[in-house]
Amino acid sequence: MTTDASWRQFPLFDLTPIRDPYYRSPEALYSDPSLSAVCSCDSYLVLAVHNVIKVVAREFVLAKQFSAYDLEYRINYMAALPQSNLVVTVAERQGFPALLKLWDITKLVSLDTKDEDQYKHEYHTLVRINNQDNAFPISSFAFNPDLTCVAVGYANGKVLLIRGDLIRDRGSKQRVIYESPDPVTGIRFNPKEDLLYITTTSRILTVLTTGRNHGKLHRLLSKKTGVDINCSDIDPFSDELIVATSESIRYYNHLNKTHTLALDMPKKYIYRFGKQYLLVVSPTTINSGVLSSNGGSGASKVVVLDLTNNHISFTLTIPNSTINHVFSMWGDIYMLSNDGVFFKIHEKPINQQIEIILQRNLYLVAYQLAEQASLPKSTLLRIQKLHGTFLFENQNFEESIDVYIQCLDLIDSTATTAHNETLADFIMDIVTKFKDVSNINNLSKFLFRLYELKLADNDHLTLLLCCYCKLKKLEDLDTFIDELDLETTDNSSHVDLQELNFQLIINLFKECGYYTQVIKLLYKLNQPGHIVDIQLNYLNQPQKCLQYIKTLSIDDLLLILIDYSKYLLDNLPIETTELLINVFTGHYVPQEQELKPFEATVTLETNGHDDSVNEENEEHHFPINSYKNFLTYISLGESSEDQEEVSKQPSSPTYLPPRPTLIFPSFTTHPNEFVVFLEACVEAFDRYQGNINDKTDLLMTLYEMYLTLGSQKDASDEWSTKAKQLVDTYSTLFNKSSLLLVSHVYGFHEGELVAKEQSGFEESLFRSSAISGNVEDCFKLALKYGDTKPELYKLLLKFIVSKVEIFNQVSESDFRSVLQKIKAYKLASPLEVVQILSTTEFTTIGLVKDYLIEYIDTQNREISNNHKLINSYEKESTKYGLELSELTSKPFVIQNNKCSACKMKLDFPMLHFKCGHSYHQRCLEENVIVSSTTVLNESNKNKDDRQCPLCADNLERIRDIRDRQYQSKEDVAMFEQSLKNSDDRFKVVSDYFGKGVMENETTVVLNQI
Repeated sequence: MTTDASWRQFPLFDLTPIRDPYYRSPEALYSDPSLSAVCSCDSYLVLAVHNVIKVVAREFVLAKQFSAYDLEYRINYMAALPQSNLVVTVAERQGFPALLKLWDITKLVSLDTKDEDQYKHEYHTLVRINNQDNAFPISSFAFNPDLTCVAVGYANGKVLLIRGDLIRDRGSKQRVIYESPDPVTGIRFNPKEDLLYITTTSRILTVLTTGRNHGKLHRLLSKKTGVDINCSDIDPFSDELIVATSESIRYYNHLNKTHTLALDMPKKYIYRFGKQYLLVVSPTTINSGVLSSNGGSGASKVVVLDLTNNHISFTLTIPNSTINHVFSMWGDIYMLSNDGVFFKIHEKPINQQIEIILQRNLYLVAYQLAEQASLPKSTLLRIQKLHGTFLFENQNFEESIDVYIQCLDLIDSTATTAHNETLADFIMDIVTKFKDVSNINNLSKFLFRLYELKLADNDHLTLLLCCYCKLKKLEDLDTFIDELDLETTDNSSHVDLQELNFQLIINLFKECGYYTQVIKLLYKLNQPGHIVDIQLNYLNQPQKCLQYIKTLSIDDLLLILIDYSKYLLDNLPIETTELLINVFTGHYVPQEQELKPFEATVTLETNGHDDSVNEENEEHHFPINSYKNFLTYISLGESSEDQEEVSKQPSSPTYLPPRPTLIFPSFTTHPNEFVVFLEACVEAFDRYQGNINDKTDLLMTLYEMYLTLGSQKDASDEWSTKAKQLVDTYSTLFNKSSLLLVSHVYGFHEGELVAKEQSGFEESLFRSSAISGNVEDCFKLALKYGDTKPELYKLLLKFIVSKVEIFNQVSESDFRSVLQKIKAYKLASPLEVVQILSTTEFTTIGLVKDYLIEYIDTQNREISNNHKLINSYEKESTKYGLELSELTSKPFVIQNNKCSACKMKLDFPMLHFKCGHSYHQRCLEENVIVSSTTVLNESNKNKDDRQCPLCADNLERIRDIRDRQYQSKEDVAMFEQSLKNSDDRFKVVSDYFGKGVMENETTVVLNQI
């Protein structure tokens, strides 16, 4: 046998010889030498011995045997309908029409009769096939799956087509559709194209099965190739005709030949089965123990070809025997030899097939087979890993990494691989294998694929960048950075680009001198902080850095200024101060970026250094000492275009300005710049009414800077003047303690005075004036701060009577006004006033006589009024008590003659209330029934208690007031607070007693009948 050199042989099928259990006995099943036909249906094996049909069960036990035809007939063809127990048989007799019968095997097995001749009449359908004189035997036979079309080929070259519904036995018609001088060797249906494939001893052709073709062929597929009997079959998936020649296997569709497989061996039988298999039976001879095709005893060689994968899946040599029948039965292939032995060919499980192939290290074949069988990804991954390991051990590193890369497509990142190996373990294993310098290129390919599949994490991405740098693959590095797409990053990715180890990447690129690449990467990842760090600390580009950060958003810019503003102030004081003022006053607007930071890096690499910065910063002195001078200086240095841009800036903040205190540490060595910045912020706060706390901090810091600069040697008085003006202008905003402390530290007397004049130092100022004996100042301070600090009037009284010299300077009207203030603010009782005056010998009772008389008259009036109220309350209480007693104990006369609801004359039934209102009962039923929760007495709770509709609201209000009064006695905290806040505590207590807080609420009942 000669096949294509690429075809390999594998033992992927198991062979089981099955000897006839009744071998060499009169009851022999399939070992009968007169066996003429065999087939299998859904449940049985059906054998034909001359005119007798034997039905064999799965256990190879005879289930039924009967004569299907007359003795003169011989059954030569037999086939079952797909997935059924319906079997078609064709029997021939010389000179007579052939008989086609359709049998229901299930029905025949269950039939029980002693009349053997009756069975031959138990067929389902009978068709007589007539070929004129019936002198030529049938050479081929076929039908379509629904048995509506049957084709019969004869040895004289004729082909008959029988059409009809044979399953339902509704009659049939037959006609000759083709005639040829060559014997017909095979007939196959192509149901999709409604045609027949016909093979003869000299050619291959097709004939239509629809319409009338008048014996003409449809298309001649081959006029030089003849086909032997049993050497053609149909592919069930493509409906292509498969024919076997001595040199090859050829495929034909309904138009022409499609392809050819080289198979140089004699062929007796071919059989297409399964998804991809073709069984070929070849007659051979055995000579001197060696297989040969010439001489020797007869033998059969069986080959199973895998048509999809182009390998031989099974080979078998059967000596001293030939194969006469091949068919499928119960999921396996059976071959019947002439010595009565069934050879069962069973396909091994797919896992066993793969293991057999893997033992030969044919991993590509195993993977292809597993993929065709739709095995789980875990199996495919195991094969690929074994393949990669095999290649790696044989030092085929490039091929090995390609296979490992293919493994990534099979890995589920949420699951584990074989042997509980996680994805991380697998990746670590590959990285470990290819970590050598000689394999870094392969490792970079693996890591890049890992990134493409979104399986890489930050460490893998960092390692990939390291590989590119070590290999000096500048082009790949640029391509990777340019193609990095942040918008496609989703939750399935393990990479968080914002969490990369930027410092490691920066150091790596720095070692390689790839500043352009690292800035490009950081620019794409939106890492302005790292970009500025490189531009300032490694490239010394403050000018270009300042241009770049002016294009950032306010949030990013603020973070950078906090970290790097000191560096920028050291190199570009004017430009940086201007930027800081714009940022912290709300006027910052990002500029359009004309040059990207990595493009500026290219310029640096070309020139070697930043000349513009050096020229501009030959002097770092900042000669400007005020914000107004700074604005003038900036306007003189700007072009007309710059001034136009400044004029276009918004007049009010476009965002909430950050707190200026964030940037204070950056001005440590830049006092003049700091003063300009603080003055600009204070002016902005004045204009836009910023946060008062922030403004206080600004003012205090600016005040301290003025004093600091003024305390230096050779300092002008300008700073002290500014400090005094600042304190005078914003005296109310300064913190008194901080202002006093700073002024004392720097010895600034004017500031101390202003600090002491503020709230909190009133008593201190008063005592200072009192110690100096300045009566006029004491009165002024008392009048000025007395409303907020009433205690000053009491101190003033003590100060007046402290010395006789002071007492003599005070007029009588001023003295009385002080007493009136003490009385108004209740700073002291009359007794306390007398005690204060009694401490000296020069004060007399006449000074306070009018004050005491007025106080006593006021108390007498209050007592008189209280007595009158008590008498009034007693009279009212007595009056209401009598009325309540009469209502509850005495009857009263009702004189109403009209209903209070409908205003019509009262008639029975009617209802009267003690409040004086009367109603029809029908009118009252429309009103609301009093809820039991409104009745205070537990014994009187009745869901049907009625109340007067007109008086209900007033009664409810009284009950609510009473309930609140009872509840108030439980609120001790409110009572204590009332006592604390009241000037007359006795009145608070009496009010609480008057509200009945000491009474038991269960004794009070509001009931209305």
